[in-house]
Amino acid sequence: MSGDVRRLAAGLFAVAWGTNVSTPLILRYQDRLDLSNSEAVAIFCVYVVGILLALLFAGRLSDRFGRRPLVLPSTVLSAAGSLVLIGGQDSFATLLAGRFLLGAVSGAMLSVGTAWLNEVAATSFASMGGTDGETAAAMRDRRLRLATMTTVVIYVGFGFGPITSALWDRFVGGALVWPYVIHAAACVAAIALMWPVPETKPGDPGVALRPRLGIPVPARPEFFGVLAPAAIWVFGFPSVSFALFPVILRDAIDGSEVLLAGANGTLTAVVVLLARPIVERVGDPRRAIPVALVMGIVGYGIGIVSFTTGAWWLVPGAAILLGSASGVLMGSGLAITEEIADESNRGSLSATFYLAAYSGMSMPLVITGLGNLTSTTTALCTVTGVCVVATAVVTANLRLGRRPGSEAAVTG
Repeated sequence: MSGDVRRLAAGLFAVAWGTNVSTPLILRYQDRLDLSNSEAVAIFCVYVVGILLALLFAGRLSDRFGRRPLVLPSTVLSAAGSLVLIGGQDSFATLLAGRFLLGAVSGAMLSVGTAWLNEVAATSFASMGGTDGETAAAMRDRRLRLATMTTVVIYVGFGFGPITSALWDRFVGGALVWPYVIHAAACVAAIALMWPVPETKPGDPGVALRPRLGIPVPARPEFFGVLAPAAIWVFGFPSVSFALFPVILRDAIDGSEVLLAGANGTLTAVVVLLARPIVERVGDPRRAIPVALVMGIVGYGIGIVSFTTGAWWLVPGAAILLGSASGVLMGSGLAITEEIADESNRGSLSATFYLAAYSGMSMPLVITGLGNLTSTTTALCTVTGVCVVATAVVTANLRLGRRPGSEAAVTG
C-alpha cells in the first residue's frame, strides 16, 4: 500500500470504529432508561436510517464535487456523533439522534472513502508502471486484494469499538462517556493524516445531484440478480450477532453480559480476516458468494439453537460463521463492483452497493418486530428461510452467467 492508501485506510478505520462503540452499551442504556427489547435494538438500527439517506446522495455529491469535500467533513461529523451520544445516557431521543448522525456520516465516509481509496491505489499502481501488460486474471486478483484490504480495515474498525467500550465498562468505569471521547480524538487524528491525500475526482458541474444507482446497463442483470440479494446479508448477518443475540440472551448470562456482548461483537468483526483465505480457496469472488450465504445460514441456525435452549456459549460459534460470511460477501461484492464500474460512476455505484448492504443492518429490528407479532423463535426461523431463498436465487443466477459480457447479461 502507498502512503496515501494507508492514510485513507486510517480514516475508514476511525469512522468504522465509531459505529460500534455504543453496541455493547445498549444493555446499559436499556437498564438506565428502562427500555424494551425493541427500543434497545432501535438504538442500533436507527443508524441504518442515517446510512440509507446518506447513501442515496453521497455518491452523486462526490461525483460532482470530488471525494475530499465528502470524506473530510464526514470524519469530523463522526467525532461529533460520538460526543452527542455522551448526552444520550439520560435521553433516549438524544441516543437516537447521535446514532442517526453516526449512520449518516458512516454512509458517506465508507462509500465515498472506499471509492477514493480505490482511485488512489489505482493511480499509485499506474505510476509504478503496473498496468502495462497486466492480464485479466492479474487485474482481478489485484482488485480482490484491494477489496479484501478495505474490508479488513472497515471490519477491524467495527470490531475495535465494542470490545474497547466493554472493557472500559468492566474495568474502568465511565463507559457512557470516555470511549466516545477517545473515538472523537481518533477522528481528529485521522483528519490530520488524510489532509495531504490528493483529490482523484475533480468536480464535475454536469453531474446531477438527484439519486442515481450508477449501474452500467450491461451489468444490471448481475447486479440485481446476484449482488443486490447477496449484499443485504453483508450486514444482515453480523448485525444479528452484534445487536440481537446479546439482548435476547442476556437473561441466560450471569453478570457479564456487557463484556460478553463486546467480545461477541469484536469476534464477529475480526473473523473477517478469514475472508481472503476462503475466497482464495474457492478461487473466484462470484463462486464465493453462495458459499458465504450458506455459512451465514448455518450461523443463524446455531443462534436459533442458542436462543431456544439458553446455551449462550454457542453464540461465539455463530459469530465466527456470521462474521466470516459477511467478510466474504463484502470483499467479493466490492471486487465485482470495482470490476463493473467506470470513472464516471464509481462513487454512485459504490454507494449503491453499500445501500443494499446496509439495508441488512435493520435485521435485528425486523426480527424483534416479527417476534412481537409471533415469537422470537418464529421470527428467527422466518428470516433464516428468507436467506435460504435468497441463496437459491443467487446460485441460480450465477449458473445462468449473469455478468457483464455474458449472453444472459446482453439479452437480459
